[in-house]
Amino acid sequence: MNAIGMLLKRNNSRRQFRKKVHLHETSDLRKRLVFFAGVIGLHSLAMVFFEDLDWWQAFWLTMTSASTTGYGDISAASFWGQFATIVLIYGMGITLLAQIASDYVEIRLIRKEMRIKGRVKWDNMQDHILIINTPRYNAERYLALLISQINQTPELEEIPIQILTSAFPDGLPIDLRSQGVVHHTGDALEDGMLESANTHKAKYIIVLCPDAQDNHSDSITFDILHRIKVLNSSAFIMAEAINDSNRKRFKAAGATAVIRPVRAYPEMLVRSLIAPGTEQVLEDLFRHQGDHTIRLDVRLKGMSWAHIVTTLIQQDIGTALGYVHKNGDIVTHPQTYATIDTEGLIVLINDDQELPSLEEIGRLFD
Repeated sequence: MNAIGMLLKRNNSRRQFRKKVHLHETSDLRKRLVFFAGVIGLHSLAMVFFEDLDWWQAFWLTMTSASTTGYGDISAASFWGQFATIVLIYGMGITLLAQIASDYVEIRLIRKEMRIKGRVKWDNMQDHILIINTPRYNAERYLALLISQINQTPELEEIPIQILTSAFPDGLPIDLRSQGVVHHTGDALEDGMLESANTHKAKYIIVLCPDAQDNHSDSITFDILHRIKVLNSSAFIMAEAINDSNRKRFKAAGATAVIRPVRAYPEMLVRSLIAPGTEQVLEDLFRHQGDHTIRLDVRLKGMSWAHIVTTLIQQDIGTALGYVHKNGDIVTHPQTYATIDTEGLIVLINDDQELPSLEEIGRLFD
């Protein structure tokens, strides 16, 4: 007997705390709506029998009473009609309607908060850009740069963006949310998390390196790529790799393109999405090995850009990308037949090219 009493006491205690923390779900609201509809139906039926009203008048009186509007055009006059109104409407209907309104507002607020905090699955999202992971340092700043660059790219500006990360448990920065960017809070290495982010429906997938200073990040990226491959995603997959030796492994695991984590220039990553292969060219421009750019301080006057470019190529000197104007401005890719005056040329060369002297290059245009 004592054990039963302790059990009841414990259940009562749990029930007491449950009332304080329980979040009403749609099923709770549905039950109240069904109960409320039953009360409305019973009261309408009572008004038909006790007050000799037609069905519409009975329903009208019931709803104006339950909503506490009380126009007074129709009212219950008989004892049983008034008694039914007291029991069904005043005793239950008004209370139920208030609870329904309260639960509805609560559910809306809770769901909005969950969406902001990335705790819901975006079922209707497809053909989107999925960004997996965020940089360990200055994540907010980098994402702002990346999203800004995506928005400035005509081919990508209207595509929905979702971020799968655990870096923003309280919600994305307001400037990202204001652009329609959503996120899903979680780790891509957790079972089921990639499915929750609709990875298999994405058009583009960007797997960012969590920490560009930690070689172990490549192992995390490789694991994520393997999990994406299992989902048979047809998305264009861009992955960041710290070590160049991992590029082939990443592509074998399903990556369409691989790029180094260059945090200051997200433009490189975005360009590779719409023009695959350009990431390799852009990366080479940032290092001295392989193709790289140099400046040739050669003064030229009244030359067409086409003549300058073809002359350099024919003499195996390199590919002209732009020139230095006499006021010091750098002009890239001018019009083909534009006549220009230069203080220098910006040229793309290979590291094994042997260049003639500046005097010899200048004589080529005499």
